[in-house]
Amino acid sequence: MQARGIAGSLRHRLGRPLTWGAILVFGLIWNAARWGLAPDGLDLDGEALAPFAWGFTLLVLAPLPWQWTGDPRPLASPARGLVQALPFGLLCTWILVALLGAGGLPAPMMGHGRMGGHGPHGGMGRGGPRGGGACGSEGGLPGAGLPGAGLPGAGLPGAGPQGRRTLIAAGAYLSFLVLLGAILARMERAETAEAAARDAADRTRLRALQGQMHPHVFFNAVSGVAELVREDPAGAERALLDMAGLLRQVLDLGERTAHPLAAERQLAERYLALEALRLGRRLQVTWDWDGSLDAQEVPPLVLQPLVENAIKHGIAPERGGGELRIRAGRAGDGLVLEVANTGAPPEAGRPEGVALRNLRERLALLGLDPAAAFALVREGAWTRATLRLPLEIPDHG
Repeated sequence: MQARGIAGSLRHRLGRPLTWGAILVFGLIWNAARWGLAPDGLDLDGEALAPFAWGFTLLVLAPLPWQWTGDPRPLASPARGLVQALPFGLLCTWILVALLGAGGLPAPMMGHGRMGGHGPHGGMGRGGPRGGGACGSEGGLPGAGLPGAGLPGAGLPGAGPQGRRTLIAAGAYLSFLVLLGAILARMERAETAEAAARDAADRTRLRALQGQMHPHVFFNAVSGVAELVREDPAGAERALLDMAGLLRQVLDLGERTAHPLAAERQLAERYLALEALRLGRRLQVTWDWDGSLDAQEVPPLVLQPLVENAIKHGIAPERGGGELRIRAGRAGDGLVLEVANTGAPPEAGRPEGVALRNLRERLALLGLDPAAAFALVREGAWTRATLRLPLEIPDHG
């Protein structure tokens, strides 16, 4: 990854509640274990903060050197990652030990003279009278002084058994930091690849559904024109011209997953022009349109299916036809498209047609809840189809 990718990965980890939950649980369990072994000796200083600081370092910062490649590759090679992770881990270890003092190398069984030796202020340790120094090794468990000499210089050669123990502990924590960083970096890469695969599958499915609408629209249009050929040849000719314009506009959509609302209205108007030639005065159309929303991006072919459904199942079956009202406006922080029609009510138990099923599936693939975004209800003499869309449509292109 490059710097921008590294920053995005870091923000992703920092924004995950799971990360902070794991750090909290890690620190609480660690301190509870220490308190259980020395209930009268846990100080709310660097010693208690150390496991939280180490948890943050391990879960948030450790993957960074494995992710830095300087190019678009998501992960460094094992050799490069190790070369970068070792000095990074040494720096993190030194900083934590320097900032947290004796608590910089936390261990649940070890503390400031808890298990033997003198206390941190020169007094006798709680483990007994034996031992010397802040964390004497006599009178306590083997290795009990590990965290007691957490100062940066404690691990220098010649510093005695305590310094060697501190150096060993620092090495163990460094190894764990490098290893966990490699594991977490690879897990994050796998999650990213899986998310990209899901997104690609969703895009493919979305385009397939959008492509399914194209022949469906023209099938209905051709059916309408066929009725005019004998009764009104001139009208049939005009209908064919309108259908050619509709075909051109639909094909121009290509693989786009959004276009201006004005283009969506134009699609519906051309479809209505075809239906008007077939139905004549039986179709009365009223528009209530907020022109300020014309530039708003919406998914293609969301209004036409509602218009088609209203005419096909509501107005066309009625001998006297019916009225169609089309509205576009704002509602809170979203956009509302509404198509209402008189005429035959929806038949109870009748499955939805291709257009509405297709619309619901496309809404789901765009990350919207179809049950909340779309509703079809009967209110008195009117059947009302309402579509609610956010002002920002998720990008699946």
